[in-house]
Amino acid sequence: MRASLLSKLGVAYLLFLLAALAVAGFSSKPALRQDALLVAFALVATGLALWLGFWKRFSRRVAGLKESARRLATADFRPAPADRSGDDLAELRDAMNDAASGLAARIGALTQARDRWTAILRGMVEGIAVVDAGERVAFCNETFSEVVGMTAARVEGRPILEVIRQPEILELVRRGLAGEEGLRGELEVAGARRRVFGVTISPVPGSAEEIAGPQSARPIGAVAVLHEITELRRLEQVRKDFVANVSHELKTPLTSIQGFSETLLGGALEDRVNSRRFVEIIRDHALRLSRITDDLLKLSRIEAGRLEPEFQTVFAKELIERAIEAARPRAEAKRLALRSAGAPESLRLRGDSNLLREVLDNLLANAIQYTPEGGRIEVSAAEDQGYGVISVSDTGIGIPEAEQERIFERFYRVDAARSRELGSTGLGLSIARHLVEAHGGRIVVKSAVGEGSRFSFSIPLDR
Repeated sequence: MRASLLSKLGVAYLLFLLAALAVAGFSSKPALRQDALLVAFALVATGLALWLGFWKRFSRRVAGLKESARRLATADFRPAPADRSGDDLAELRDAMNDAASGLAARIGALTQARDRWTAILRGMVEGIAVVDAGERVAFCNETFSEVVGMTAARVEGRPILEVIRQPEILELVRRGLAGEEGLRGELEVAGARRRVFGVTISPVPGSAEEIAGPQSARPIGAVAVLHEITELRRLEQVRKDFVANVSHELKTPLTSIQGFSETLLGGALEDRVNSRRFVEIIRDHALRLSRITDDLLKLSRIEAGRLEPEFQTVFAKELIERAIEAARPRAEAKRLALRSAGAPESLRLRGDSNLLREVLDNLLANAIQYTPEGGRIEVSAAEDQGYGVISVSDTGIGIPEAEQERIFERFYRVDAARSRELGSTGLGLSIARHLVEAHGGRIVVKSAVGEGSRFSFSIPLDR
């Protein structure tokens, strides 16, 4: 409306100016011609003044639009001052303000989404790392930085070659940057405890295909995801060791039984001196097989959760005395000093007396087996922070520090040959650990080679 009004005024101005010039040029009266020239001059002067004022205001408005455009280019989305002129420049300013408002809203939404996904990625238990096209780590979460032994601030920006030095993983990253999908591998991290991680590499697609078509699209990076499989690999190894150990443990007595049986059938039955010895050997190996199968069935029942302890009050002193009395004949046969180092009369445990007795019997049998003749074995009990702790100490051969974490595994022996010679099945300590854990306690060992061992298990007190 305002623009059309200005156009009409401009047309009227030009008509007046032309009329004044016409009068000044064609009038025969000098006075009239002089007045017309004065009018034309006044119109021209007024027009120039108006034009200069308009041009100055126009320049100022254009400069304001340029400044708004520059702010918009630097992500400054503050709106330009309102312009009520109603002309095309005012409409342009309104359009720029609308564009700035829309961009601000979209960038705000994208920023929120980025922050949300960053928080999610940083909080994941899996290690996450984003590698850019230049093979540098653009982003990583705390889990990933912990795996590689650096802080996230030190990892980000570094070449992936300086962060992960395993050639197989680096090759997978490069293949991912080349656009290959479905890449998987394993990363081993050495340290105080060996850890194994499954690695999945996926390319991050670029946006070139939107401009030049799918043929020109190349990944702008790759995402590496690490998920720990240390326990899975350990369990797989335990399963393999278990199968191998069971096969070996059963094969040894079965081979002996078969060999001596064939010897007897081959004519040794007539040899009264040796035939009795052969039959005794067969009986001993059959008993060993029976102990192995009994222990395996017991361990299987415990691990399957079918063990249901009958909790009741158990007096620690009475438990120790009965276990020592039962183990004394075997200790005296090896000339070992077996005694109780004292247990408070009032120390009461909450547990299954039969199962706790089995734990203590296994620990005493272990101590007797690995303590040389003339050694000492002591059993003691004490209260410690809501638990009753029963300990079996010996002056035996001791256990190397590197072996102490594994002695509670099934069939694991520090000296396998000697253990079999002594008749051990290799399952006693594993059964003891499971029984103690079923009571809500724990079993630990402290040992030094040549000095002896001290096995301790804790059971909640009966309040």
